[in-house]
Amino acid sequence: MVYSPLLSQRRTPLVAAGERKKIDQSTLARMADGNARFQKGQRGAIRPQLAYHDLTGLDLTGMDFSGVDFSGASLHRVNARGANFSGANFFGADMRMAQLQSANLSRADIRGACLRGADLSEARMFEADLREGTLLRQDKKGGLSPIDLEVLPVELVIANMSGANLTRARLAGGFAVRADLTNAILRGANLVRIDLRNANLTGAVLENADLSQANLSGCSLRGAVLTNIRWLGVVMDGADMRGAVLDDPARTASIGALNVPRDKQSMPASIEDMVAAHEAWVRTVGESGKRLQLSGIELGAVDLSNRDLSGAVLLNCVLTGARFTGAKLMVIDLTLSTLDRADFSGADMRAAVMKQAFLSRANLNDANLDAVVLDNDVQHCRRSNLDQSRLWNAQLRHASLRGASLLNTDFQRADLTGTDFTDARLAGASFVGANTGDAKFEGADLRHVHGLSQPAPAAT
Repeated sequence: MVYSPLLSQRRTPLVAAGERKKIDQSTLARMADGNARFQKGQRGAIRPQLAYHDLTGLDLTGMDFSGVDFSGASLHRVNARGANFSGANFFGADMRMAQLQSANLSRADIRGACLRGADLSEARMFEADLREGTLLRQDKKGGLSPIDLEVLPVELVIANMSGANLTRARLAGGFAVRADLTNAILRGANLVRIDLRNANLTGAVLENADLSQANLSGCSLRGAVLTNIRWLGVVMDGADMRGAVLDDPARTASIGALNVPRDKQSMPASIEDMVAAHEAWVRTVGESGKRLQLSGIELGAVDLSNRDLSGAVLLNCVLTGARFTGAKLMVIDLTLSTLDRADFSGADMRAAVMKQAFLSRANLNDANLDAVVLDNDVQHCRRSNLDQSRLWNAQLRHASLRGASLLNTDFQRADLTGTDFTDARLAGASFVGANTGDAKFEGADLRHVHGLSQPAPAAT
């Protein structure tokens, strides 16, 4: 039987189960071993062919099936955690409810597959092809005719793809309603005409993606990075943009979206007057003045150097290029704010809250983000919190983050020379490409960190 792809406007593949060849666990294990030997170039090794086979419920954990043909196969409810499927062909396959956590699907052909309810969290899907398509087979006359498939845009309904790397993946025409793409990497992805209604893209990175004619109605884009994107004909009705990193084209495209930052002209007073009132509030411990509390405002490159903003609340605000040099920022709340290229050098930021903030290329050299001990009890402290923040290419030379909470924080390519992470909570943080020379990690929780050469001790 010969298989060949052809693009189609139909829907999800549903090949009759009786037409597939059933294999058992022992046969599968032998095939995996044969493929491993084939990959090593061993004499006599043959790459297995699993097209149109039934693997329902089998265990593929950690197996190497790179380059193998699974077109039209059933992988319904398989356990394939950590398996290697790089370059494999899943054209028109049934992968419903498959467990594919941390699997390698880079450059795999997944066109027309059904991944409804599958778990692809932390999977590597670099340049994977998830476009629509139709599976063909050779008929008795030698021609190609469609297999009995109902439809073929790839189906990712309710699929869990949180943390998956889909860089330059092709998902054009896909059906991903209510899919979980939390913190997924979709740089340069082709998402033309994809249906992402009510999907969760919280924290997703979509730089340079093509979202032309995509439907993002009702989806969550909280804290997502949405720059250099093609937006032609996109539908954004009811999408939640709170904390999203936007450029001008993204703002223009966000018609009908919710929580898009407003221009500072909408504020009741000037930022200078509001900061002065806040400083009076701090000096008098609340007896006069007024606490600075803003949400969803574009403040731009405002200069707040050496000002006292302790206890201020600036949620989902855009402060690109803002200056906080030497400022007092104790217990400030900058959750979900865009702070790229902001200057916090030398600032007192003890117990600051910057959860899911975007701090790409920010300057935090010599900043103090230590936890604050309360009532002289080391067991009772208020931590600085930068959980899930992005500090790509940021400067933190000799910054102090003693006892800070930095869960799943991204320090990719950051300069951390001499940074003090003593007793910090760093579980799940990424240090890929970061300079950690002379950085201190004594007592820090380093479980599941990425890109750090030293061993990760267990938390106490």
